Amino acid sequence: MPNESQIQNTDHSNNVSFAGYVMILTTVTIWGGSFASTKYALAQAEPMVVLWLKFVLAMPLLFAGLLWEGSLRLPTKGEVLPLFLMGFQGIFFNQAIQSYAMKTAGAGNANWMMIATPALVAIIGRIFLKEKMSRKGVYGLFLSALGVAIVIQRGTVMTSNAGSFGSIGDLLMLFSVLNWAVFLVISRRVLKKDQPPAFVLFWEVFFALMVATPFTYLIGSDFSVIPSFTSKTWSAIVFLGVFSTALAYLFWFKALSLFSVAKVAVFQFFMPIAGIVSAYFLVGERFTIWLFLGGTMIFSGVWLVNKK
Repeated sequence: MPNESQIQNTDHSNNVSFAGYVMILTTVTIWGGSFASTKYALAQAEPMVVLWLKFVLAMPLLFAGLLWEGSLRLPTKGEVLPLFLMGFQGIFFNQAIQSYAMKTAGAGNANWMMIATPALVAIIGRIFLKEKMSRKGVYGLFLSALGVAIVIQRGTVMTSNAGSFGSIGDLLMLFSVLNWAVFLVISRRVLKKDQPPAFVLFWEVFFALMVATPFTYLIGSDFSVIPSFTSKTWSAIVFLGVFSTALAYLFWFKALSLFSVAKVAVFQFFMPIAGIVSAYFLVGERFTIWLFLGGTMIFSGVWLVNKK
């Protein structure tokens, strides 16, 4: 029979796992609504202006995360270069690509391409991190992907936003998916070295901001439009900075420190559902029975991937 210590350890592990899953679901829900917010903000501002503001607004919350985690310190000489490169590749470069992509990419097409991320992460993680996935996990991956396809194609009444694939924005978004998958695997490798998640994220966004500041100046970004922002534009930018960049990334990095990268990435299958629910409240799109069928398949697939 298990002793009291083993029972307590099991309870603690279950609590940690539950909290981790809550953080992942919160993250993908926030990110699911970020495409619409980005589209809205880009109606009044250039992509780099929006990106720079996002980083500036994210820094105070990320600093609070450092204090809460107790990891407030400067990076060591050995940590500076990896954190800078990750900040450039995974934060600045990836979000810059998406910002420019959303100028012309269809929101439906962007959601379609996001379903490639978990599969790419599973493959890359298997090669470089030696993280294995069971046969049930593979079945779950494909089941979730099929569920996403049903949700996107049949989940709500079709709107004029759905377009054919092939714009420059679509191609940029496709490249962003591959870049994001590589970044997730690299992040997992760094976090496996017991570096605190808030510490890693704070310095990555700090370095991303340091890159974005001169870049926005060199390309001649127009900051004079900021005083003319409407309250709704500011709401969109605050959402992107405080929630989508700071809070969501904090939760995501914490989850990466707890679970395998494939288990975390598979939750991105929920993003299209979050996007469709957001569209329901923002523009009144109607649900169909296919949404609930596809959603059930996604939930089942994620359960299989995370089943021990």
